Amino acid sequence: MVQVSGDSDFQYQVQKPLIVNDVTGLNPIKVAQVIKPEATEQIINAITTSTGPISIGGGRYSMGGQVAYENSLHFDMRAFNKVIDFDEGNKEITVQSGMTWRDIQEFIDPYDLSIRIMQTYANFTVGGSLSVNVHGRYIGEGPLIESVLSLKVILANGEEVFANREQNSDIFNGVIGGYGGLGVITEVTLNLADNVKIERQTTLLKASDYAKHFAKNIRDNSEIVFHNGDLYPPSYDEVLDVSWYKTDKALTLDDRLIAKDDKYKWGPMAAELVGDYAIGKSIRKNIIDPLYYASDRVVWRNWEASYDVRELEPESRDEKTYVLREYFIPVEHFDSFVPKMKDIFIRNDADIINVSIRHAHASPENLLSWARNEVFAFVVYYQQGTDEAAKEKVKQWSVEMIDAVIEANGAYYLPYQIYASPEQFHAAYPRADEFFALKAKLDPENRFINQLWKQYYPSNNIELNAQKDEIKNYYRGEEQTVLTIPEWYLVFNPLEYAEFLEAGNNPSNFPFMASLDEYWTLYDRAVSVSESYNVDNSEYMSMLQVIGISTTVEYMFKGLYENTIGRFTRWTANNEDTEEDKIIAQAQRAYSDLIFDEAWYMFNFGEWIGRIWVDTDIFGKNFIRKLERKLFFTGEYGFKVIYAKLIGAASQATYEHGDGLIYLIATVPDAIKDELPENVGIVYEESGNTLISVPRWGAFTETVPKLVSQGVSISEISGNKKIAVSYITDTETKLEPTTSVTLFESKIVSSSDITRRVVMVDVSMLGELLTELVNGGSKLEHIYDY
Repeated sequence: MVQVSGDSDFQYQVQKPLIVNDVTGLNPIKVAQVIKPEATEQIINAITTSTGPISIGGGRYSMGGQVAYENSLHFDMRAFNKVIDFDEGNKEITVQSGMTWRDIQEFIDPYDLSIRIMQTYANFTVGGSLSVNVHGRYIGEGPLIESVLSLKVILANGEEVFANREQNSDIFNGVIGGYGGLGVITEVTLNLADNVKIERQTTLLKASDYAKHFAKNIRDNSEIVFHNGDLYPPSYDEVLDVSWYKTDKALTLDDRLIAKDDKYKWGPMAAELVGDYAIGKSIRKNIIDPLYYASDRVVWRNWEASYDVRELEPESRDEKTYVLREYFIPVEHFDSFVPKMKDIFIRNDADIINVSIRHAHASPENLLSWARNEVFAFVVYYQQGTDEAAKEKVKQWSVEMIDAVIEANGAYYLPYQIYASPEQFHAAYPRADEFFALKAKLDPENRFINQLWKQYYPSNNIELNAQKDEIKNYYRGEEQTVLTIPEWYLVFNPLEYAEFLEAGNNPSNFPFMASLDEYWTLYDRAVSVSESYNVDNSEYMSMLQVIGISTTVEYMFKGLYENTIGRFTRWTANNEDTEEDKIIAQAQRAYSDLIFDEAWYMFNFGEWIGRIWVDTDIFGKNFIRKLERKLFFTGEYGFKVIYAKLIGAASQATYEHGDGLIYLIATVPDAIKDELPENVGIVYEESGNTLISVPRWGAFTETVPKLVSQGVSISEISGNKKIAVSYITDTETKLEPTTSVTLFESKIVSSSDITRRVVMVDVSMLGELLTELVNGGSKLEHIYDY
């Protein structure tokens, strides 16, 4: 990269945003605060001394933002992980909710006890598992709720409540499978099982024979502990029955638990092979699985229940990721559902790696039960890209699958990507209104919230959020407000040049090289600040480098020319402006005015070439300067005519141009709704919140101050709570507003008397900041609209 100057040593860091994500890497959510409690009192204190939304996370293995909410107080429960009580004789244990299944296994294994119901993998926390009401591969069991004896939960008022099937049963049945919508689970008492030796047996059979095989040989067989059926893609016509039977045979592996430092080398490689290559699915079915299951295996129940999710974790999730979806089908509909599922996957070219079939007995007691009937669970493991097109593709087949499930009177699982419509949600979970009524009673201010309840809870501006989601590019990264600063400098600097010329100054005296230095300084500083967000913006930074290089070439040539030939012809004119100089100043002003609101290549350079020849005499006083200005200006603008056409055509072909609007969430007083600026549109209103549109670029900076002066209270801009603002202040006084955080300063290259200052401000404080600027004698320059 060509860079003549800059500030590569600049290391200022904004406060690093607190990002909560899940295992897929697809759902980064910026929260306001993260608390890692170790005691109940810390949770109660945090709730009672705060206001606003609260989100709760454990292992973060849900896959659709169920653990976080924008600008929430987030409880990271993983340090809340102590054993409270243990009763070996009654096979009961009470634990804090942040304990993982692996933590419990290590505690109870010496007593020859096992967890009764859990997932296949042991990394999950108990609280998170209760919140989604998990299931496993256990025969003769249903969801996790069946092994839960009691729990404690802290409600929105700060009260810790005990709940079981007799006492506060509504809370018990709401919290389990309630996805953190009612409170913070603190303690859980679980019923345990015996740890026994188990032997693996496998049977390959046709998918059409599986349901009968299961009913006859598996369902009521008390000797089977674990069972799953692997339905092989892409044909979905064969199932491998993998069952684990109680046994007295000698162990083939002596370890009681899988070692924590196990490397899990082959699992990720096999998943990548199956996901990346069509032949990989055939290799897995015909080579990998037969070899893997060929040997006898006798292990402890706890060993088979202690897998680590690292068994499936790829080296990187940057360009592709691995995700789950799950569907619950009444057992009597198995044979009719499998062909429908197969059709949906094949027709949508879904990259399915595996479909694991589990079983659960009916368990309708909790409000959001997915097991209203006896069901087969279809656990779908698939690969997808991380770009928007890949997400849309998955959404398409996911919605179709949910329709197929509802048609079969089944349910879909809620911990995964949130694609179902509210109608689909209520069809799959018919008691949802009972849950919402309980939530309204226990959490009247709707503090416990995450992306799931943002989508479906009635008081959460569902339609407003849907309107936001419908707007293409509504959400813009907060880091963009910083990265646009150097780009906007190439708007401010031409204006500075225009004002310099209008004042009658010699163009040769304009500091072109200092302007370049300032551009690259702002580039270095903006990039440094943006790196705090840990977001890949390489494409945008490449664009900034390209325009920086082109500007560097232009300014270096122009600076060299003006300081040689230009300075000589100015001397011949006794340092006076000719008519041509005035035309050039007018053209520079017109250009600088246009680029505040439109792309530079929209400027009519050709018109001004005509004017400098038509509106001025060829001969006359200061002929040398007149002719030189005509020729130089014609050469400069003639080149830009051609360059602008090329860039304009390339832009039209490469970029999908938006609507030229930026969108805000605000509170708009009823009395002024008819008096808003003409360029402001009200898109949607719900529950006191208004979605409004404002023109982008220069008009945004002109319009926002008008809105806040009218009493409009802005709470969000393009999904963000903070925005960068620049203002011009006296160099000596350097006003420092109390309502914002200074990022850096920038020189006004043509004047040492004033300075540009760039600050970051909460969007809700824009009005206060603008008032401070006015009272402090400073001038708003720009509000950077991402």
